[in-house]
Amino acid sequence: MTTMLVLALPFAAALGVVLYQRPQRGLLLVAALTPLHGLLVIVPGGSALSPWKEGVLLLTLAATFVSPYRKRTPAPSFPWWPAVAAWVAVGVVSAVLVSGPGAVTPLKITFFYLIIPVILWRAPFDARDRDTFVTILMGMGVFTSVVGLAQQVIGGERLAALGYRWDDHLRTTGGILRSFSTFTTPFAFGLFVMISLVVGGAIALAEPARLRNKLFLCATPIMLLGMGVTIVRASYIGLGLALLWLAIHRHRALLLGFGAAALAAPIALLVVPGSLLAPLFSSSSLGERGDGWSETLSSLWVHPFGQGLGATGSAAAKAASGSNPMLSEMSLQAAVTFGFMPYQPDNYYIKLAVELGPVGVWLFVLVLICAAVSTLRAARIMRGQDAALALGVSASVIAVAVASTVSTYLEIFPLDVYFWLLLGIVGCALTQNRSQIRSPGAELGSERCRSVLPVAESRPMPANC
Repeated sequence: MTTMLVLALPFAAALGVVLYQRPQRGLLLVAALTPLHGLLVIVPGGSALSPWKEGVLLLTLAATFVSPYRKRTPAPSFPWWPAVAAWVAVGVVSAVLVSGPGAVTPLKITFFYLIIPVILWRAPFDARDRDTFVTILMGMGVFTSVVGLAQQVIGGERLAALGYRWDDHLRTTGGILRSFSTFTTPFAFGLFVMISLVVGGAIALAEPARLRNKLFLCATPIMLLGMGVTIVRASYIGLGLALLWLAIHRHRALLLGFGAAALAAPIALLVVPGSLLAPLFSSSSLGERGDGWSETLSSLWVHPFGQGLGATGSAAAKAASGSNPMLSEMSLQAAVTFGFMPYQPDNYYIKLAVELGPVGVWLFVLVLICAAVSTLRAARIMRGQDAALALGVSASVIAVAVASTVSTYLEIFPLDVYFWLLLGIVGCALTQNRSQIRSPGAELGSERCRSVLPVAESRPMPANC
């Protein structure tokens, strides 16, 4: 560990210089590397490097206070911030009252990545940053999908020989290995590809002639197959509803895809092995979850304001693991069954109900509603890639809302990172588009021409496209 820390010091110093020149690079670096974080499992001493993401974000935040570039663009618009602030306030009070000094862990797990909108507020992304981010999101979606499909060829035994553990990283359903790619679980992989397909797809469909977008659309079948072998139903349902959202609000051609899928479904049911279909349509998993959810809802009569942030979810699991070393040798299900670990609801709404009561659930739903409505409105105001990005983010919020019913979505890394990053980037685009209307010559390049509003486009100015 000491050796790795010594080696990390020169890297941190070099990164500090890069971030001083331009803090936005820190967020782009995090966006590019977080999908690869799961590879640390098979890297010798990789656990010592696990806090790299927090370190990069804190260093980036510090750079926003000293970098000469931090104020060159207007501060972003975050219409959802009052709902987030209320949610954070309730969570902080709950965690401190229940856990005291131990509140640090649940607060970090739940709210740490809100540092990303703060960074963007101090050092907003410009059009080039947003375009680079889109390329990263598309590229990592395709790359991780290829790795996930390669895992089907490699097989579970050879993956276990690399250092992955059964019932932790390696899981099977119907005799088929559930791919997890460069992540630690199939859930993170499947839901990440879902977000990449939704946001990247919205942008690619808006400008299909661009080479990057054309390559992404050609790679879509690979991504669908990669997401398919995760056997994560939340990603399937979230993707379907997000694409329907895109079809309703802009891309009517997607409705043809839904029709084709409906016609192909009966044929697929005949071709796909029954061993795979059985777990996909099995109600036993939903029944087990439903029992836990009903018990949780009943407990609200005893704890109407919740049991405190950290009473369940990742924070409770981490606390239990620290107090009982035997849990490292047991599966999560066994640990919960034998009472060594608190109940773990596969539902973010239920998790919040346990911890913060109905008030916490209502505030989180309010955050989702504000995020979906504000990004959809931004998509209607803006034009070009920024409008497509905003629409894709709006659709991704719908996917998150749905996926959260069967997963603790914002506790699955790096989904929490991308959730706040996507919302923050749309806020940057909206403010800068508004400023371009007041001063059309403020930002040079073709990106400006694709982003300005119709009002600006209609003016007979030489700078217009």
